[in-house]
Amino acid sequence: MSHVYVTADWHIGHTGITDKFRTQFPSLEYHDEYILHNMGGALTKRDILYVLGDVALSSHALNKIRAMNFPFKMYLVRGNHDQLPTAEYLDVFDEVYGAFRYKKYWFTHIPIHPQELFRGMNVHGHCHRGGPFETEEDTRYFNAILEFNDYMPVNMQVLGTIMAERYNNKRTSRERKTHTRECNTLKGCV
Repeated sequence: MSHVYVTADWHIGHTGITDKFRTQFPSLEYHDEYILHNMGGALTKRDILYVLGDVALSSHALNKIRAMNFPFKMYLVRGNHDQLPTAEYLDVFDEVYGAFRYKKYWFTHIPIHPQELFRGMNVHGHCHRGGPFETEEDTRYFNAILEFNDYMPVNMQVLGTIMAERYNNKRTSRERKTHTRECNTLKGCV
């Protein structure tokens, strides 16, 4: 049975990434090997992987991914650091997109503005320090960046469960606040 996975911001070959955001890695080489090993070990030939941008910052870095010869299908949603010609990415990825709709989710690199996100949810990358809209007030966003997902791809079935729990927690929290407000008004609710 095949499974669909999502991940973002590999930053293969990105000089300085281990100095600024991923300081737990002793070197860029170790960083790159660790990520590529995790991807290869987590998926099977029947699986599908969507990479939401900032995958490799040079032709040499992209060749590292190509050399892994991953057996699963890979699709790229380009990010702000994916500046190589599309033909180079198509040597590694099955398809390349600017944004992609998967069921009720929009896959993008940079989060979609809340006023433009209707009838769906946004799975994105880009935000290394957290998503700007991932709060109790707005549960429509999921940051698939490696730092927040143990440097592993996220199974879309698991992601769906996470999103549903966030929504239910938001609803429960809102109901709790309404109940508290009513009790304060009535003075005496238990």
